[in-house]
Amino acid sequence: MNEPNLNIVLDTNVWVSALLFGGKPARLVQLARKGQVQICMSRALLSELADVLHYPKFRSRLQRLGTTPEALLINVSRLVSFGQSVAPINVPELRDPDDIIVVEAAIAAQAIAIISGDDDLLVLKSVAGIDILTATQFLAQYFPEL
Repeated sequence: MNEPNLNIVLDTNVWVSALLFGGKPARLVQLARKGQVQICMSRALLSELADVLHYPKFRSRLQRLGTTPEALLINVSRLVSFGQSVAPINVPELRDPDDIIVVEAAIAAQAIAIISGDDDLLVLKSVAGIDILTATQFLAQYFPEL
């Protein structure tokens, strides 16, 4: 299979939506499974996702889906491409300093887009030449037939 040229980084909130609730974020994961996009991730983002999937508020949803955070993380790890670390960067316009790990992962992956539902990221529109889009915006722009 040819490596897709569409490297994207999913923010943790998009992963949670895709894995636990479906909808348009899940379509992004399906595109990756089909080889139409390459989802890139850093170890820091995987760690954040692991923490979030263990939140008590998601226990009942995980039970209904018949899965565990660990099983989901294994599947995510098999699907994504892990990028190399980049030197710490400074993005003064970033409202939430915790979001820097998303930006760093995108830069390391030479991503075309960061997909997020977080207003603190979305307000930027782009950073370091990387578009910041919602799942809906990304799908409309790159996969309008879906």
